Formats: sequence, structure tokens, C-alpha cells
Amino acid sequence: MAVLGFARKRDLAYFIHFCMSIPIMFLMDLQALYPPSMVPAFMADLKAYYINTYNDQFFIDTPLFFKVFMWSEILFQAPVILWAIPALRRNDPKIPVILLPFATVIFLTTLTCVVEMWNWDISVEQKIELSKLYGPYLLLPTYMGIDMCLRLFDTINRASATSNVVKAKKAQ
Repeated sequence: MAVLGFARKRDLAYFIHFCMSIPIMFLMDLQALYPPSMVPAFMADLKAYYINTYNDQFFIDTPLFFKVFMWSEILFQAPVILWAIPALRRNDPKIPVILLPFATVIFLTTLTCVVEMWNWDISVEQKIELSKLYGPYLLLPTYMGIDMCLRLFDTINRASATSNVVKAKKAQ
């Protein structure tokens, strides 16, 4: 089993991010999808604290598109994250193929939310504070998407070079 550490800093960062994302996702983000009777008091309190602190309109009056994004979280993002955590530990060669579309979805859904948020009727200070929360969800997927593209390009280039060598040997 490959060891995550300084040799694979990017994968370690993704691993840590994914390990932190799962509890946040199920404790906070997806609450609007749960039947109210299934939401424990501590989760409702957490949501109330978040709303009072950040005035995030997505959690006050959840628009339909945001609920679609939540379904994306539970049906696509959560399974990918749960797959990626052990895959990153074992340095699975499928990582770039899976994480490139994942990063693209996260980037686009977060960008949509940030654009919408900057059009809310709340103070600029509140928008800046919310941007500090949403910003990493734009930056990390951007970086991850570029990283996964470069990994795929490298794999394709190596396969192509190997194929060219084999073809050259056969031609001799």
C-alpha cells in the first residue's frame, strides 16, 4: 500500500479534504433533504449557528437549483469521495479519471453558488465572509482539475511513446 506523505503532497491534501468533507456534507450541507423528524437537535443547532453567523441564504430559503446540487452531493460527490479516500491511500491509477469530472462538478456548482450569492441583498461584508467559506471550494477543485488533466496527459503521452517504440521495433 502506498503511503501518503511528503512525496505525494497533492494526494495528501485531497485525502485530508475528502476526510473533512464527508462529515460536513452529512451534518450540514444535506440537511434540507432530510425529513425534519430525522434531524437531531445538535444538527439543527449547528445549522442555526451557521445561518446566524453567515446569513447564507442557501440555508435560509433553499432555491431549487441548490437542492439539485445537494442531490449531486449525495448521489455523485459522496460516493466519489468515499471511493477516493482509500484510492488515494493506495495510489490507484484510476484517480485522475474519477477526480477530473469530480473536480469539474465541484467547481461549476460552487461557481454557480458564488455568483448567486454576490447578487443577494446582504451586506458586502457578509458576502466577503461567505466568499471566504466558498472560496476554497473553488480553488481546490480548480487545482485538482488541472492536476488530474496533467496526470492524464502524462499517462497518455507515456502510453503513446511506448506504442511508438513497439511500432518502430515491429517495423525493423
